[in-house]
Amino acid sequence: MLGVLALVPTYHFRMTEACAENRRVVERWLPLIAAALAVLGAAFGAAVLPGPALALAPVLAVGLLVQLAVTVLLSRLDAYPHLGLGAVVVVAVLLLAIDSPWRTLVTEQAVLWIPFTLTWFTSRVVQGARTPRQLQISGAVVLVYLLAVGTNAAFVERSVVAATLGAAAPILGGMTVSLAGRLRQARRDRVAALARERAAVARQARESERQQLAAEIHDTLGHLLTLLVLHANALAVTTADRDARQAAEQMSRLGTDGLTELRQLLDLLGAPSRASLAVPTLDELIGEARAAGQAVHLETAGDVADLSPALARTVHQVVREGLTNARKHASGAEVHVGVTVAEAVEVSVRNGPGAAGSSPGNGLGLESLRRRIALLGGSCEHTPTADGGYALRASLPVGSSTGVDERDNTWTLTHQP
Repeated sequence: MLGVLALVPTYHFRMTEACAENRRVVERWLPLIAAALAVLGAAFGAAVLPGPALALAPVLAVGLLVQLAVTVLLSRLDAYPHLGLGAVVVVAVLLLAIDSPWRTLVTEQAVLWIPFTLTWFTSRVVQGARTPRQLQISGAVVLVYLLAVGTNAAFVERSVVAATLGAAAPILGGMTVSLAGRLRQARRDRVAALARERAAVARQARESERQQLAAEIHDTLGHLLTLLVLHANALAVTTADRDARQAAEQMSRLGTDGLTELRQLLDLLGAPSRASLAVPTLDELIGEARAAGQAVHLETAGDVADLSPALARTVHQVVREGLTNARKHASGAEVHVGVTVAEAVEVSVRNGPGAAGSSPGNGLGLESLRRRIALLGGSCEHTPTADGGYALRASLPVGSSTGVDERDNTWTLTHQP
């Protein structure tokens, strides 16, 4: 019971270690509590032990002074906790070994100073030992103390097991409290590491979204504004009507201003590098799908490599969406991919019926794809097939048919009346 009571201030010390100010306050009070317990033990001995008070007083005073001196020493041994634990054990063994009133008090567990300081410095050893040697010395010191307690119990004809367990209680308590503190600290460190990891993932996701948004703007709005400026410039040069020419010039200026604003917006978003804007080839996309276990057949007609970045990226997204949907909703079905480049780009992704239990979808990917294709002036449809499969088809106008080559579009257009 005394060992359990001695755990209270030490447990408070470990619980408040996260707060530096509270820790300093508790550390300041621990030596004072130890000194008070030493005084209490001496006073208790003077009150209850039989014999003349004058005969007991010198022995009790010497024992009290030894405990107070070691308490002062303990308060200065933060860097060497194993020496502090050794000092406590030396005092406890002396009080047990010398035939004096202190032996009776220690045997009856009436000296609270011993379990309190044992708990205090056992916790410090576990928490602050700097080398394995310090832990080894501390273990040897504890073993000497338990042997001394057991020997004394046998000498006074008391239960050796009970006395040894009583002596070990504050030591085990100090170890438990300190290890619990380490576990709490490890848990706090783990939570902090997970929080940092989640923040890093979120930052990376936001950066990826910005890069993707910048790429979408570059491929769609940049293309459309470029066409607007080029057509306005052509109209300003070819028309003979003065009002129409002024309107075309105004359209050209507004389009050029729009491109400038768009460039600034891309800079704000973190404009993607040319590497991030690179469009994967259809062969690479089909190869990835085949590596994932899909049976995919690709047929192309025309020169796909001559497509502008905007069209090439959109064709890639159509094929990717079709392959993804086939993988999710028609697992195990063969997929036929066709890309034809002529006056328009025709893309089709058709799969046969899939295995039962394929996962349902919400259609958000197809709706997003439809909006993107509409921005480029194309059309998109997706319907079931007669054999129970599904087909995704998209038709996109070729940008080169308007006389604009946007494969190296750097938006350096200027008005040329």
